[in-house]
Amino acid sequence: CEAHLEALLADSEAVDGESLLAIVTHAEESIAMPAHLKAAALAAAVRQWSKVAEAVDKNAECLPSSRQAELGALNRVRRRDGHVCGSLEEYLHAAADDLTAWERNLPSDAPQKAKKHLEKAWLHWHQILFEYGHIFGASLAEQWRHRIRSRREQLREERTLKVGQQMQLPAGRVWFEATADWREVPGNAICPAGLEYRFDMQTGKNFARLTM
Repeated sequence: CEAHLEALLADSEAVDGESLLAIVTHAEESIAMPAHLKAAALAAAVRQWSKVAEAVDKNAECLPSSRQAELGALNRVRRRDGHVCGSLEEYLHAAADDLTAWERNLPSDAPQKAKKHLEKAWLHWHQILFEYGHIFGASLAEQWRHRIRSRREQLREERTLKVGQQMQLPAGRVWFEATADWREVPGNAICPAGLEYRFDMQTGKNFARLTM
């Protein structure tokens, strides 16, 4: 039986939606099913989610609504990045680690194009986090958001200090590093070229961000 199931999952494109739904439902509920078959069933459901979703519409009680939403989000992740993850939490962990490593290793003099590419990748991460919050609760999503914001701010402060030392800025001057979000530009900051600026008439403060 396991060998037959493994053969079916190896060619999931040929399996109809109702059968895939039955397989993934069994995998979600089974204690005895081997881990590799559970992973294969999940991967097949994520890859063929359009077919599975049609089957779910006819038999919605097979999968909890939260799991349906999660599998749909994982399908979008797979279409964009090519990765199949077992859960949104798994994706958020792995993607955040990868993006943090990318950001840490990105040279301070990297082209603006590379920095924009990184910011767009983070933007996609936050979009998936929004979906995660919609499914599992805004408070959990906010905890993720706070951790990542703190992690990125620490990296930004380290880079800003390093660039200032490399440029031998005069005492009291600081290097400004822009992101995709509007950030206040301190009065003593030196900004790179190519940023988008906004002046707040009420506060008299300047803000800048990368031109995305």
